[in-house]
Amino acid sequence: MIRFDDPRFVTLLSVGLASAMLWWMLAVSMGDMAMSTDLTPGVFIGTSVMWILMMLAMMLPAMAPVMVQYAKLAAKEATGIVLVMRVALFGAGYFALWAAISVLLAALQLCLAQTDLFAQGGTLAPPLVAGGLMIAAGLWQFTAIKDVCLTHCRRPLAWLIAHWREGMGGAFPMGAAHGAYCVGCCIALMGLMFVFGAMNVAWMAIIAVYFVLEKLAPAADRWSRFVGWALLVAGIITLILSL
Repeated sequence: MIRFDDPRFVTLLSVGLASAMLWWMLAVSMGDMAMSTDLTPGVFIGTSVMWILMMLAMMLPAMAPVMVQYAKLAAKEATGIVLVMRVALFGAGYFALWAAISVLLAALQLCLAQTDLFAQGGTLAPPLVAGGLMIAAGLWQFTAIKDVCLTHCRRPLAWLIAHWREGMGGAFPMGAAHGAYCVGCCIALMGLMFVFGAMNVAWMAIIAVYFVLEKLAPAADRWSRFVGWALLVAGIITLILSL
């Protein structure tokens, strides 16, 4: 039975509503968006904000399991607005590294847009680079770093208990520490955005769904290796066809 005062339910509902709003904004705006690629501070700030919103929309669903578990544990120490602020700080810490990566990707996009290699304002890689990105993402699926990060992402409660820090001051660093595992788990696959076009909302959604499944689906730590093989084969084929 659902309890509407359950911090787990409130957290999951908040994440769901925020995610839905972001995806709606992206779906409505991306199709008609004409982004400037001039190397100016204003364009860089605007592009960075766009990347941060895109990344937040993609990663919020994947962040939900650990945020729900954190809310459950934090509710034993705090209630009301203090609990809300702690969960919000934990979420901010979790996303902080992704936000920094978003700014770097914005800078990379604007630099790539100045070349003749990348299409769609620096967001779509040529076949040769796309093949390399797929191979890199495929190889990453077999690394020890991927295994360690995926294990922590799939078992957030165990990690939280082992690394618990009390009070408001512990929320942000705990979120940042666990968020680092999320980055390690997903960063190579995030490079696929440049394979399909970083502004392609449909492919953004597909990648975001995969991130969630990899963290929640049974035996995902095993079948993710099949995804690695598929990416390797697709990357090699793309490289061969590009020659």
